[in-house]
Amino acid sequence: MAELIDLETFRRKLMADKGFRTWLTRFQEQFGPDTRLTDVSPATLLYLATPGDENLYVFFDLIMGACGLGGSARFRLDDLDSAMKLKIMDTAFALMDRVRFEVMRRLGWVTEVPDADTPLIALVKAAWSQEAAFVGAVPRLAPDRPDYAAYLKLPPIDQRVFIRRLIPRGVAEFRAFVEEVRT
Repeated sequence: MAELIDLETFRRKLMADKGFRTWLTRFQEQFGPDTRLTDVSPATLLYLATPGDENLYVFFDLIMGACGLGGSARFRLDDLDSAMKLKIMDTAFALMDRVRFEVMRRLGWVTEVPDADTPLIALVKAAWSQEAAFVGAVPRLAPDRPDYAAYLKLPPIDQRVFIRRLIPRGVAEFRAFVEEVRT
């Protein structure tokens, strides 16, 4: 008797295999179709949250591999048209936001992180299609944070700005935490 294959599961696995190809060697940890940001090690999360060109190309590898566009070498070699490069960069920045929100969640600074239980490959897919809800989704400040009362008084658009302004300090504090754990 023939075996039934769930086509969506197969597609997700194929996207994960291609997308995480370079991540497996770079980070020396396992990634698969069901890997979520909450599953990623602190050291890897810190690398992904840290600004820099090389870090951005790691996102390009994930996105381009998952979307069947090859690897980031095509991006570096200018083998893509400008519109495609822009779409890859927009997707990478949207994913980087989610990584940084996860950093702030682990620090206890925010609650209600958008799509916390969604696998990374599904996040790539959502960011690639640039769903407005995906791009605009920002977590809420944790009630025990010092500026919580001021945060609550802000209109929603300014609350999103408030959260984003915490990112550099959050990444720096997370770096100190990860380095302390290593020693």
